[in-house]
Amino acid sequence: METIQAQVSTRLLSKASRLFTGALEGRIIEILQNSRRAGATHVNIINKDGFVTVCDNGSGIDDFSKLLNRGDSDWDDAMEKSEDPAGVGVFCLAPREVTICSTNRKVCITEKAWTGEPVPILENTESIKGTILAFKDDLWKFDTVEKHAVFSGLTVSVDGQQCPKERFCSEDAINYPALGCKIEVRHKKTLNKWHTHFRHGYYSNDVLVNFHGQVISFTDSPVICRYVGA
Repeated sequence: METIQAQVSTRLLSKASRLFTGALEGRIIEILQNSRRAGATHVNIINKDGFVTVCDNGSGIDDFSKLLNRGDSDWDDAMEKSEDPAGVGVFCLAPREVTICSTNRKVCITEKAWTGEPVPILENTESIKGTILAFKDDLWKFDTVEKHAVFSGLTVSVDGQQCPKERFCSEDAINYPALGCKIEVRHKKTLNKWHTHFRHGYYSNDVLVNFHGQVISFTDSPVICRYVGA
């Protein structure tokens, strides 16, 4: 019988400082990122009886053997070059028991499997487009998910309620191909409520960066204005 087994990639060591921290919101971000990278357009999240089920319509899992390769991933060269993914993947759910279904296969990852116990790859009774994850977790509340979904480019629903979907930048943003990004300077009064979720305060000079759906905030003062009195 074909199995998968947890392995550690040397790539993980060079990215340790920016890997998943173990918080609920970190799990939400990582799972949404995985769906987007798999080409999904829709993600459906269901909370029931203490379990969370995440279904997406992405390309699915081609190589189940890489699911438990920490620091490795099955992304193509273009994805590796553009986003440099850390390869955390489903390890953001460790040490929970997780059932993963895709195409006509599935695996049930137990607590011991995260540390190296082999996991058999089973046949699924029905062929599934995309990927389904089912695991025990705290409630993925709508208001927690929506702020991480709103700028992701995905249509995300939680227990049947669709999350807002907004553009991070307006049409006035200037594209800088050499930098691989768009840049826009806006007055704080023109920001919508979703931008303010990630700011440190109303009067702060935060720089907000949307890295493929994940919003990062930091304070920066690239220009210092000095006023000289007569």
